[in-house]
Amino acid sequence: MRIPIRNKGESPLTLFVELQCDQFEVPVGGEAIVRLADGRPHSIDVARDWVTIWDEEGDASVEVILESDKRVDEALMLARIWLYRMGAEADALLLDETVESLEPAIGYLAARDRVFQAFFTGFAGHDMPSQNDETVVACWRVGATAARLNDAARKDRTFPELNGAPFDTDTARTAFNRALGKGS
Repeated sequence: MRIPIRNKGESPLTLFVELQCDQFEVPVGGEAIVRLADGRPHSIDVARDWVTIWDEEGDASVEVILESDKRVDEALMLARIWLYRMGAEADALLLDETVESLEPAIGYLAARDRVFQAFFTGFAGHDMPSQNDETVVACWRVGATAARLNDAARKDRTFPELNGAPFDTDTARTAFNRALGKGS
């Protein structure tokens, strides 16, 4: 089970995991992703600037995400939305499923980054990754599909409200560049 805990307060939020005695600080605007074993007893107590998670199994994991870390999330969200709008729903779902399959092993941010990097490599027309991971290769193929759909939308003027193709917009370019670490 994955539980996001967002700090929308005005001061840092302390997250304490009992049995492990681990303590995490979630900055203002940040988020913690807490993973607990499904079907196991646990509880969450919330006070003003303090959240206590009791995990009977003692194997809870916590990943603190800063506001600035969400750049890959934003780019992936944009890619999925445009894939849906261009009729490639199965491709958008594949990105989500790949993130979900990778996340338990490598974490929230790393899973999203790996999927986005594979997607963008395919989108940009770069060579297929030489990984043995078929799901990551499939994300590369989704990127290549997105590039073809974007080209077709540009030629057919499918999205006149954008004055171009979805991935040609400043919004998409900015989001992709931020996710790639280029610019702010």
